[in-house]
Amino acid sequence: MFGLGVAACFVACGSDSNDSYEEDVVKEVALSQNTITLLLNEEDGSLSATPTVEGYSAADIVWTNSNPSVAEYDPVTGKVVAKEVGKTTLTARLKGRFVVSTCYITVSFVKVTGLTLDKYEINMMRSDSDSIAVTILPENACYKNVTWTSSNENVVKVVDGKLWANPKHNPLLNSGTATITATTVDQGFKAQCVVNVGQFSGIKYPQYPEKQQW
Repeated sequence: MFGLGVAACFVACGSDSNDSYEEDVVKEVALSQNTITLLLNEEDGSLSATPTVEGYSAADIVWTNSNPSVAEYDPVTGKVVAKEVGKTTLTARLKGRFVVSTCYITVSFVKVTGLTLDKYEINMMRSDSDSIAVTILPENACYKNVTWTSSNENVVKVVDGKLWANPKHNPLLNSGTATITATTVDQGFKAQCVVNVGQFSGIKYPQYPEKQQW
C-alpha cells in the first residue's frame, strides 16, 4: 500500500482553525508554505515547490486545485490570487508517484465600516474647480469603491471627487448650493460636503462681438 503524506496550505473565510494535518511521511515535494491566508483580491507570490526525489525537477510536479474559483495558483510565478471568499486546497505530487504535499488557502473579506472626507464645506466661484478626497475605513477593507452624486448638477458637477462649479456655463447662474454625497459600494456608508457657489469668477466668459454697422 502506498503512503499518503499531506502538508497543508488553506484559503478560507472566517475560519477560526484549519483542519490541516500532516502524517509522518517523507515528503517527495517540499512546499515553501503549508498555509496561506489572504484577503479577497490579494495576491501572494511566494508559494514554491521543490522535488526531494533524485532525478525529478519542478516540471515533474503535478498540481491540483480543489476550488479554483476561490484562489488561482500559477506554478511558474508562484503566485496565489484570491478570487472569492472561501477555501481551497492545492495539492502537489510527482508524476507517477503517490506521496503528496498539500497547501490549504484561506480567503477572507474585510467589510467597509465607514468613510471620511477631507472637506465638508467648500466655497467656489462660478467657473472654479476643486476636489474632495475620501478615506475608506478600515484601511484594509476589500472593496474601496465610492460613487459620487451632486444634489444639483446645474450648480456643481462631481466625477470621482473632482468638482466643477456651473458646469454648463450658464451666465444667468449667480449663485447656488449643492450637496456632494460620497457613498461606499460596500455597505453603503455616506459622507456629504456642502458646496456654495458664488456669483463672481476668476474666469471670464467669452463675449460675443457687437454687430458692426456699415
